[in-house]
Amino acid sequence: MTTPTRKRQAAAAAVLGTAVLVSAFAAPAQAAVLSPSFIEPAAGAKQINIVGFNDFHGRFLDADLFAATVLQAQQGFGEENSLVISQGDAVGASLFESSIQQDQPTIDVLNTIGVDSWTQGNHEFDQGIDDATGRLASATNGPDLAANVTLADGSYPFDTHAIFEVNGLKVAVIGAVTEETSALVSPDGIKGVTFGDPVEGVNKVAAELTASKAADIIIASYHEGAPLDDAPIAENEESETFRHIVEDTAPEVDAIFNAHTHRQYAYDAPNGASTRPVIQAGQYAENIAQVALTVDASGSVTKSDSSIVPTLEAVPAALESDPRIAEVRKIRDAAVAEADVLGAQVVGTQTGDLSRGKEYEPGTLVVAEDGTTSGGVVTTADNRAEESSLGGIISQSMLETVAATGRDVDAAIMNPGGLRADLLDNDGQITYKEAATVIPFANNLSVVSLKGVDVKNVLEEQWQLTASGEVPSRPYLQLGLSDNFSYVFDSSRPRMDRIVGLSINDEPVQPDETYNLVMPTFLAAGGDNFHSLANNVGVQDTGLIDLDAFVTWIRSETAAAPEGVTPDTKRNGIEIVGLPADNTFVAGETYTLTVSKFNLTSLGFVQNLSVVGWLGEVELGAQTVDLATPNQVEFTFTVPENGAAKTPDSRLAFLASESGAVVSLPVVVPPLVEPTATPEPTITVEPTATATSTATAAPVPTATTPAAGGGALATTGADDNAIFAAIAGALALLVAGGAAMLLRRRAGSDA
Repeated sequence: MTTPTRKRQAAAAAVLGTAVLVSAFAAPAQAAVLSPSFIEPAAGAKQINIVGFNDFHGRFLDADLFAATVLQAQQGFGEENSLVISQGDAVGASLFESSIQQDQPTIDVLNTIGVDSWTQGNHEFDQGIDDATGRLASATNGPDLAANVTLADGSYPFDTHAIFEVNGLKVAVIGAVTEETSALVSPDGIKGVTFGDPVEGVNKVAAELTASKAADIIIASYHEGAPLDDAPIAENEESETFRHIVEDTAPEVDAIFNAHTHRQYAYDAPNGASTRPVIQAGQYAENIAQVALTVDASGSVTKSDSSIVPTLEAVPAALESDPRIAEVRKIRDAAVAEADVLGAQVVGTQTGDLSRGKEYEPGTLVVAEDGTTSGGVVTTADNRAEESSLGGIISQSMLETVAATGRDVDAAIMNPGGLRADLLDNDGQITYKEAATVIPFANNLSVVSLKGVDVKNVLEEQWQLTASGEVPSRPYLQLGLSDNFSYVFDSSRPRMDRIVGLSINDEPVQPDETYNLVMPTFLAAGGDNFHSLANNVGVQDTGLIDLDAFVTWIRSETAAAPEGVTPDTKRNGIEIVGLPADNTFVAGETYTLTVSKFNLTSLGFVQNLSVVGWLGEVELGAQTVDLATPNQVEFTFTVPENGAAKTPDSRLAFLASESGAVVSLPVVVPPLVEPTATPEPTITVEPTATATSTATAAPVPTATTPAAGGGALATTGADDNAIFAAIAGALALLVAGGAAMLLRRRAGSDA
């Protein structure tokens, strides 16, 4: 336990404007209580003012505005009656200006503002436990908290809590980091570290504080939270992780601050016969979370007020003379000047935006006649459940850069959380700073050797489960894949049986063959719950850093063509629902297949306007995409009675016309058994002799078909050349007809 000395300045100004009070005891239970204003103190009441923020991630370019907001929130109460607490991820995945200096400018800014306690977030462990307990902990001016983190010997590497004297009361802040941390950072950096249940960690400390009467007020600071912005609490409690926090945190805890999910909400959640605030401020220094607790003479909380306050757009005149505002500006300006020198170097060119997956406000996208999209009001800037142009580009850059060193590599994969910014085409040029902002973690690139069965299972694990078998707060993570890596899935099938077709270089992946996949060390160590990577048959560190590899690739692309890097328009994974058992199509039978998820969602993505299908050598026709359901078509067809191929082993394939995305999977199409010919009568001269004729039907050929849970993957049929010749012909016709397509087939795709 630490009891830090609090160094506070007197209040410098009155509260700006009129605040909207939200009382936990007046509001209906479970009501959302968002308010855009600073909380006003209640005249004559004894109050504790808590100012929280989360997921700052090195966003210090508007440090003076954020500092002014934090200071302003304290003025009415007095800084001596306030606490400023961080809920984690203050550093890591930061702006280039911060990351290029290992986030020291960010720490300096937050120290200057006066952060009292620093709960650990998963990003505090990006460079391992030694960095978190050493460099980072020594740089912060307050206790670093994690009540659920222990070492191999059972000891705690951080303080579990800190106690502050605030307005004559002992206020305890208990910190806890998400239990998912072990899956969110490189396991190699946290060997011997256990990230336990955060609620259990908080409750253990709360019980000790209550029993010893060491604290009058208890605050839980969780780096964990709910999945939805400002939704009814019942909707967010569909997340077991969030429900556990709200309902199972010890009743002695008076207020709960959240983080990690980058959401904005403020609830009055039931707590026995009363309620307590549960609040999260969003992300990136955009807001603060303010909670004011009113206490009676015995130290018991009788009322609470909560507000999510947006960061000020200007520093109030009364704070312009505050030396802390001047100091954070000085820190910021020096950091920007240092970063600008290296960051301004142009490393290549681009044509079009290269972005992460998005969600758009319905009806705001404009689709041109050739399928190109524009406009669109983005509601989610980083949708990690969607395949993206940027994820494909980064994967391709890793594959080609490593292949250029002479290593034997087959494909590449990239985790979506490693992409921290879009690469926008503002002026046609790509600077070092822009590239570094996209992938700021400085991971080495590894080559992981996997059997085909585990390659399949890695893709199955996009539907996430933690090591303990629970669904995390992000239930699905979409891997980025190199151009030559495609698959078919059916999300309606049981877990670990959703990948129904998987190809590298247009050849189906074989379960017993070994494939060499390039990926960041974070993934290679099993990060982001891709547990099957641990089943590797070998891992090689290439010595290449992801950023260096990306910059090298950008330069080579620009040298090869003036336009440089072009957007990846093709999805690698397409969903097909309605496949028959064992992928066996019976001649004469009618089938309906739903083909979907053939569009990307990145900025400027290509809207496919038709999808063409083949079953063996039989073309299934082209289905026009209805823009009312822009990512789905249906194919209904009858398998010809003379069979769909010359052999029973065949391919089902679909081409999304405008983007050029192609997927296929082996299927079985047994030919009909031809009826036995009736022999002509035989005339004999010996009446006692009997002529007989016997015809035996030929056996139905069989083929290996996909099996669930890592069983045999499908084999290649004999008509592959025919079907892919048909696809190539269709592509040629589309190009000749003026269809807009970008077919990315770069050197290294077949490595």
